[in-house]
Amino acid sequence: MREKYKDYIRLQRLLSAGFFVSGIVPIIIIALGAIYNFKQLSINDIEVTARQVAEHRNDAINTFLQCQVNYLATLMNLYELDHLQQQENLNKLFLAVNRGDKAGDIVDLQLIGTNGRQLAYVGPYQDKIEGKDYQDSPWFKEVLARGTYVSDVFSGFRNYPHFVIALTDPRKSFVLRATINSGIFNSLLHSAQIGPGGDAFILNSNGEFQTPSLQKASRLNAAEIALLHHHTGTELTSDGDYLYVGKWLNGNMWLLVVKAKITDSLSGYFKYRDRIIFTVVAIAALFLVISYGISRFIVARIRQADREQTALDQQMAHIEKMANIGRLAAGIAHEINNPLQLIQMQAGWIDELLQEENPQQVLNLEEYRKSVSKIKQHVNRAGTITHRLLGFSRKISAEYDVQINELLQETISFLESEARANSISFNLQLDESLPTLRTDGAQVQQALLNLIENALDAVGPEGTIDVVTARSGKEISVQIADNGPGIEQEVLEKIWEPFFTTKEAGKGTGLGLSICSDIAHRVGGTITVENRPQGGASFTLRLPLR
Repeated sequence: MREKYKDYIRLQRLLSAGFFVSGIVPIIIIALGAIYNFKQLSINDIEVTARQVAEHRNDAINTFLQCQVNYLATLMNLYELDHLQQQENLNKLFLAVNRGDKAGDIVDLQLIGTNGRQLAYVGPYQDKIEGKDYQDSPWFKEVLARGTYVSDVFSGFRNYPHFVIALTDPRKSFVLRATINSGIFNSLLHSAQIGPGGDAFILNSNGEFQTPSLQKASRLNAAEIALLHHHTGTELTSDGDYLYVGKWLNGNMWLLVVKAKITDSLSGYFKYRDRIIFTVVAIAALFLVISYGISRFIVARIRQADREQTALDQQMAHIEKMANIGRLAAGIAHEINNPLQLIQMQAGWIDELLQEENPQQVLNLEEYRKSVSKIKQHVNRAGTITHRLLGFSRKISAEYDVQINELLQETISFLESEARANSISFNLQLDESLPTLRTDGAQVQQALLNLIENALDAVGPEGTIDVVTARSGKEISVQIADNGPGIEQEVLEKIWEPFFTTKEAGKGTGLGLSICSDIAHRVGGTITVENRPQGGASFTLRLPLR
């Protein structure tokens, strides 16, 4: 039984695992797909945002540079060299260009002749650049050749990061050079920062920082170096942690780099992922409970079916055994009846002969007559026993007219010797007006026999068993009650289950009451049990009148 119980537990676990896995695996696959797709969409959004920021900042910086160039070109077109090289006029012009929204954009203005000599200057660095000759400077040659020059950001003798815009007039008679405030230029990149871990800066073609890194970086990593090759449009790359967008500006002289930390921009994705994981865990817990419940229900049904099948097998074996005993009893009764009849006949003949004898001539005549009488008495007793055996050997599972009182008395007679041996008395309260009923008498007798045997076991020596019959409406009831210790409540709840027994090992199979219940339902009746107020247990078998 213990091995069978382990098999049920193993089956329940397998069913639970099967139901759980088959239910949760598709949900996990769908959840993982949803998380992956949402992450890709989030990364795509970051890429789109980074591209848009890079392009927007590129346009803003190019516009800023072009505005400065156009502004200086306008000044050159408005004023002649003679006017500009007068220091007073250049001072007024410098004050004019630094008014309004352009205040602070231009740090100084410098007028240089075609021979590289300074003609006029206005700004804070007069002492440092006075007498400076630019004739051999590369930028001076370039501005004369191309007409316009925008330098990289450098410190120079000013010890402050700046860049220079220089233009020459169409006749190349002079060069107007302006130093641009790099702080204002750098401020154009602050709005390009994407997230707290993002960065934005400008590099020249040699990889030198033209603006300070927003994250105070001083060196380029491999992904940033890879962007330095000249390309058209916007180029995007990633190293798993950061997303890099590069775009060339200022005539492919400078590279704008926008750097976005991927995890900073995935807060929405992380919230979505956490919700999905929480939902999957909740569904998994629900599936686990449902799987356990379903598997337990299925195993309980299988276990119940196995119990019923085992009980049925035991009952059929018992019925077959009873049928064999019945046939054996019938054969024994038939074989015994023949010599009993012969003994009865011979005893009668001897009695007749003794009646004809002269009492004076036969010694011990009275003793002979007593012996013949005892022979007849014991032959009659043996005949009664064989009559009971014939009654017990009626055909099994067949309906016939049954008188319950007679059936009870016959059943009790089988157990009288056991009752006398233990000084157990039967208190019979039989309703003599009970009608006969058509039922399976052998099955009913088997149920009564089991109930009385249980009562004998319950009362012990010198106990009392009450057997009461009565009619109520369209049914007959048989009550078998004992004065034993009664039945505990937890036992009452399981008393009809197959194989449940309170007897010691080897003294009971736990099938007796289960068979009684099955017989009662098969013949259309019921069987109940309760504890009596005065002590002991009472079993009541109710059979329908038919």
